[in-house]
Amino acid sequence: MNTALLNKPFTRQKPPREKLTYAEFCARIHEQKADLIEGEIIMASPARIKHEDEVDFWKYVLKKYAQKRGLGKVMGSRVAMKVSDHDAPEPDIMFVKKERLHLLGETEIFGPADLVVEFISPGSRRVDFVDKRELYANYGVLEYWLVDLYKQQAFFWKNVNGIWEDLPLDDNGIVRSEILTGYWLRGDWFFAVEELDEMEILETILAGDPGAK
Repeated sequence: MNTALLNKPFTRQKPPREKLTYAEFCARIHEQKADLIEGEIIMASPARIKHEDEVDFWKYVLKKYAQKRGLGKVMGSRVAMKVSDHDAPEPDIMFVKKERLHLLGETEIFGPADLVVEFISPGSRRVDFVDKRELYANYGVLEYWLVDLYKQQAFFWKNVNGIWEDLPLDDNGIVRSEILTGYWLRGDWFFAVEELDEMEILETILAGDPGAK
C-alpha cells in the first residue's frame, strides 16, 4: 500500500467560479439592486440618502429634458442593461434614444444604453471606475458620466471605438453631451453646498447653451 497517499497532505484545487446566466440572476435577485458582471452577482449596499437624493434629482432633470425635446427615455436603477447572457448591470441612470426604444423589455433593455450615469457609493468605486467602465466601453455605451460625491469629482467620457475619451469642460466648467442633443451642465452643480432646484436647473438648460455660437 502506498502510505503517501494516505498521509501526505494535498493542496486542494481552487473550485471553479460559479458563472451565472441572466435568467439565474433574475431568479435570485428580486427587489434589491445588484449587477451581473461576468456571471457574478455584485450586491449593492443599502443606499445612503445623499446618494438617492442625487440620483433622483438628476434622473428628473434628464428625464424631463429628454421628454421635452422628444429624444428618448430615461430610466432608473432597477432596470437591467442586458448586454450578454452573463452581463447585466443596473446603472443608476440611463438614457436610450427614441429610435432604440424597441430594445426595451419589461424589466430590462436588451443591449447597451446610449448614456449611462453612475454615482459612486461607498464600496462601489472600483466597480464603477474599473469593471463597469470597461464593460460599458466594450458593449457600446456611447457616453459614461461618473460622479464621485465623496471626492467631489465628476468624469464625462465618450466612447470612440471602444476607448473612453474625455468630454471637454470649457472655461466655465460646462460640459456638453454628444448624445443628448443640446444638453449641457456645469460640473460643479453636483457638489454645490446650497440646495439646487430641479425645475430651475431644467429651465436653465432648456433655455439654451450659454456657450453656443
